[in-house]
Amino acid sequence: MVSPQVEKLFNSMKNGGIISEDKAVSAEKATSMSKLPKAQCMNALAELEKMGVAKKRKNNNAVAYYLAKTSL
Repeated sequence: MVSPQVEKLFNSMKNGGIISEDKAVSAEKATSMSKLPKAQCMNALAELEKMGVAKKRKNNNAVAYYLAKTSL
């Protein structure tokens, strides 16, 4: 059972095609895609990461996120 915010973020990333490491997006881009407030989006990203659904990729000083699994 996941929260509505997690589900909304997951669906927006999946529909946006953010499903591989080379298509990873910043937290700001994920926030604008999902239309969630930034704090809720960051919490949802952390929850998806904890569940193993989303992964984080570091490049230089920036962090980018993508979906490792296409189902909750």
